[in-house]
Amino acid sequence: MNRSPRYLLIMAFLVALGMSSQNVAARDKSGELFLTLKRNLLLIQLQVPGSAAPLIDNQGESPSAKATRLAGILRYTQGLFQPPPEASCMRRQAEAAVTEPSTVVANWVFECLHPEQMILVQTRLFELLQLDSIHAVVLPGSQQLVTPEQPFLTLGED
Repeated sequence: MNRSPRYLLIMAFLVALGMSSQNVAARDKSGELFLTLKRNLLLIQLQVPGSAAPLIDNQGESPSAKATRLAGILRYTQGLFQPPPEASCMRRQAEAAVTEPSTVVANWVFECLHPEQMILVQTRLFELLQLDSIHAVVLPGSQQLVTPEQPFLTLGED
């Protein structure tokens, strides 16, 4: 599969963001999220433990199988992140993969026609995943705690 240089640059940026936090699995019910707005692109990376996968009847499911199932859910579920309608954003790419030990890393790229309207991003992750909180870094320098009670990220705050 031939990838454009722009795509490779974006993915390299997201991978570099994620390298600073390899301990997500240790915090069993929390995840980490990195978000940045670069020109008209909204870039999001999420790291969660495989144990955050929605519960199913298969109690014998291995941690590896849970993580693989979760990666598929994150990649193919639409509407997990909801930029404001005024920003006119379109999801262009979504990828998810299992890393060791049973951590899932997912990346999304949204292209926005009106990035200046990007004030906050809502998420439906808590409706889907077994998480208590998500520790978020909104670049260039804001840290936020996203919870089921406050399922959104604000942009432009210090």
